[in-house]
Amino acid sequence: MNRGMQMGGYIRGESLRLINKYETRDPFKIARGLGVHVIYTDFTALKGMYKVIKKSRFIIINGNLNDRDRRTVCAHELGHDRLHRHFAKSADLLEFMLYDMRSKPEYEANIFAGELLIDDGDILTFVGEGFDAYQIANELDEDINLILIKADELRKRGYDLRTPYRPASDFLK
Repeated sequence: MNRGMQMGGYIRGESLRLINKYETRDPFKIARGLGVHVIYTDFTALKGMYKVIKKSRFIIINGNLNDRDRRTVCAHELGHDRLHRHFAKSADLLEFMLYDMRSKPEYEANIFAGELLIDDGDILTFVGEGFDAYQIANELDEDINLILIKADELRKRGYDLRTPYRPASDFLK
């Protein structure tokens, strides 16, 4: 098994542990349970960010986003809390790096968001009914890029899914 599959398995396992522990896929309820403070502000260019300040953990979300995007951003930033907290403690976490999926931490946080928000069974049911990625995104009210990331993770786990599209590298930018 390659490192990417191992990390994907770890990320999936971490998201499932939180879903089971808090009995929800709601990232806001999970953040509250973990003691992560969620605050809103009016960013001009960012959708959100994660930061640790004096042992307190914060998810900061652009207050101008719609509910679906707030949920996605919160789940993504929870990924940073679970996977990359050490980066957020450093003054070196630069805002312009956030949501660049060419960066490994950003892609991992996106995988975490997909695993947290989207049930495997939902994707597999819709695929079995002949839905394409855009139709699935519409039915689940999720961003198409998150659906594509989730489908790619399912494919890596052995499911016969063909995704003709690649997620945009800056969909959360």
